[in-house]
Amino acid sequence: MAKPYLIYKTSNGVYYAELLLPDGTHANKKSTGCRNRAEAEKVVMGWVVNGNIPARTNGKENRKTTVDKISFFNNLRNYDFSPDEVLKIAQTLQERKLIQSFVIANTPQSKPIEDFFEEFWNYDKSPYVREKKLRGQSIHRDYCVALMTRLRTYWYPLLEGKSVGEITRDDIYQIFTHDSVSKLAPKTINSIVSAITIPMKWAYFHGLTNNNCYDGILKCSAKSKKREVLTLEQALAVFCTAWENDTARLANMLAFYTGMRQGEIAALRLEDIGADRIYIRHSWSKYEGLKETKTNECREIKIPPQLRDMLLVQANMNPHGEGIKGFVFYGLNPEHPTDPKNWLKYLHRALKNIGYSNPKEICFHAWRHLWCSRVCDLISDKRVVMTGSGHKTEFMLDHYAEHLETEHALETLEKAQEQIFLPILKKAENITDVEAEIIDNAEQIA
Repeated sequence: MAKPYLIYKTSNGVYYAELLLPDGTHANKKSTGCRNRAEAEKVVMGWVVNGNIPARTNGKENRKTTVDKISFFNNLRNYDFSPDEVLKIAQTLQERKLIQSFVIANTPQSKPIEDFFEEFWNYDKSPYVREKKLRGQSIHRDYCVALMTRLRTYWYPLLEGKSVGEITRDDIYQIFTHDSVSKLAPKTINSIVSAITIPMKWAYFHGLTNNNCYDGILKCSAKSKKREVLTLEQALAVFCTAWENDTARLANMLAFYTGMRQGEIAALRLEDIGADRIYIRHSWSKYEGLKETKTNECREIKIPPQLRDMLLVQANMNPHGEGIKGFVFYGLNPEHPTDPKNWLKYLHRALKNIGYSNPKEICFHAWRHLWCSRVCDLISDKRVVMTGSGHKTEFMLDHYAEHLETEHALETLEKAQEQIFLPILKKAENITDVEAEIIDNAEQIA
């Protein structure tokens, strides 16, 4: 092993030494005061071990070092530091911008990033979810599942081997140029970014990282992609063509007439069908099962007798014997409705039957867009439309909740529905005298 110094004898017989510095160079020569080599080497080794090196004189400034600095490095190698002392050292270096981040072993900051994320987005174990609920804020299981999937797909390959405290803003920025992400839709990219910035923000405020790596992250401009919506003429053609599945046809009809969300239709039970209306009390989620609606509020919407009778027939075919608690659109499992994906599958086949150019561009939610757009054309009061659609922002809730007369709104909506959508259902069901009823409904609204 090479000695950390050079030693040599000068003309006056005294041994001098040049110590090896931390940067790999040698310090200026220092006198040992010894004329015996063995004694001189003992003196030099004492300097190295204890850091008791006499101050140098006449050295060049760029090679000058101090006794304290040499002693400091020796202490780093030999001392047993407490966790608090280690933290102070690291914080000092970070404050001086000599290091960007640091992670101390066996601390919460050293937790592998994958373990942290798996717990953070685990709906049943997440401290974040628990905090949200304690504050009366809603967060759904399927939302957590979706963001966890984003992390596993896009972030884990980039952050492999890192701990919570090591993640920096630079790590997050790299996602925007990654080949697997750069070609995605802006809304999708923003969701991917949120999957990591939300937990990292929480980690920062709970002392799991010293890096504020969420501020300053500019998301993509998330202009919504224009959703394709059928015309009323196309809707008529769809419901008049032959369907391979009557249950799927009925679910699509219900979405068309009421603007209900897919999960709300799937969650319908026999007890939700009233004399002249549907009570929308729940939604169905693949991950959460029967849950509250998106707005956490119940609503109701009127339906014509024809549609009500069709729903009752469908509900009464439920073989599971659940009574009024049985699902209208029942599945093989009595505790689950049928898979709503089937409704879209058969809708695409019906669209193909009528010669629609690109059925895949139509999603089930397109019925809701059609409903909202056409009803808004007829009803200028958005408060009334919101009663049926279930759209609700905080502002709208605060502003309108005490002033809206629900029954009046439902009656107004009923007239609009009958004018816009009912003729198509009647034609699809071979009901006559449609033209006269359209004129009559139009006159009533006018």
